[in-house]
Amino acid sequence: YSLYARTRLGYLFYQRQGKKARERYPHGHSVPQPCCFPGVKILPIPVLSNNYSYLVIDTGSSRAAVVDPSDPLAVQAAIEEEGVMLEAIFCTHKHWAADLPVCRDHSGGNAALCQKHNSCKVYGSALDAIPQLT
Repeated sequence: YSLYARTRLGYLFYQRQGKKARERYPHGHSVPQPCCFPGVKILPIPVLSNNYSYLVIDTGSSRAAVVDPSDPLAVQAAIEEEGVMLEAIFCTHKHWAADLPVCRDHSGGNAALCQKHNSCKVYGSALDAIPQLT
């Protein structure tokens, strides 16, 4: 994992895998659709050129958590549109992003979102050096 996430060789491998995926699925691999369960709404948010963040909403309390917020503007727009209060950020893992020269495709929005939402907690692995990790 360290070789993949922290080295130039890992970055080159990630770029190669992304290129293969774009050739195989030129129109993308999925269509984002909200998913609703009793008391919970999960809203996929397209970010960067090939990824998603997810806003998980407790419909009873209008509180929410976001999973892998790489683009803070897109995530904040969804938060405002849904009218919810952001309580938590979950960063599942970290690897290179095709659009970014650094390893932040899942955590790039942490700092901006925490600044806007003061009580927001950030959860993830300490091994990934995730920004704003609480």
